[in-house]
Amino acid sequence: MHQRDTNPYGNTIDTTDSDENKLCEIAKHPFGIIVFYIQAFVGVFIALCLTFFLLPSIIEDTEEAFTIAIIVSLVTIVLAALMVFVATTIYRQNRLIVTDRNITQILQYGLFNRKVSQLNLVNVEDVTSVHNGVFANIFGYGILKIETAGEQANFHFTYCPRAGYYAKVILNAREKILGQHDGDHSVTPGPTTTR
Repeated sequence: MHQRDTNPYGNTIDTTDSDENKLCEIAKHPFGIIVFYIQAFVGVFIALCLTFFLLPSIIEDTEEAFTIAIIVSLVTIVLAALMVFVATTIYRQNRLIVTDRNITQILQYGLFNRKVSQLNLVNVEDVTSVHNGVFANIFGYGILKIETAGEQANFHFTYCPRAGYYAKVILNAREKILGQHDGDHSVTPGPTTTR
């Protein structure tokens, strides 16, 4: 079964070739954006409190101060909602695509700032799943570390759901491609550690 990504710009680094099988596509765990939601909520709450408590002491006309406070509050809420929407959109663009030949990491840093890296499974040296902290263990996310040979950049995919499972998927794909590549199906993959 061949699954292909469609891209209006043709075949690029972040698309799956027709002769590749997509094994999985990993999106970041939702918990990673919750911290931003909490910060946005606290920021809006503080801004609203300051607006309604400070404006009446600055402006003598209570009705005018209240009207200005409502306008400032509405603008603050709209801007916060827009920021949360943009941050969520950017966060959801981050993903890891694993095929039977390559691993593609797509990191979206901003609306117009994106990094796409690809790694051939033959170059994978080690895959590690790391779960640090109470929330990571409760909600089942971690860091998926893919170590490479030589000077190639390592992949560290944070907020990876079920990181141990996906580490095993990558190691199995690596074992299969090395077995086919070397003509030996008894290749042992690198160790997988979970912390």
